[in-house]
Amino acid sequence: MHEFSCTDAADMYYGTLADRVRFFKESKEGIEIMCRAMEDMRNQTLKEGAINSAKRMLADGILTLEKIAEYAGLPLDEVKKLKAERTA
Repeated sequence: MHEFSCTDAADMYYGTLADRVRFFKESKEGIEIMCRAMEDMRNQTLKEGAINSAKRMLADGILTLEKIAEYAGLPLDEVKKLKAERTA
C-alpha cells in the first residue's frame, strides 16, 4: 500500500514499479503515452455522455432524429441506430 501513496518514484520500495513510474512520469515517451491514454478516456467519457443525452431525447419523443443528432453532437446514423436498439 505504501507504493500507492508515493508521489516520487525514489520513495518506492519495489524497483520494477518505481522504474515504470519514472518512465511514465519523467520520460518524454512515457508522458506522451499517458497523455494519449488520458485523452482517450476523456473522449470516451464525452461520447458516453452524448449517447446518454441522445437516449433521453429519444425517450422524450419530441425532437426529430436530425435535431437529436445536432444537439447531442452525434452522427445521424448513430442516433438512428440508438433508436433501433431502443425499439428492438
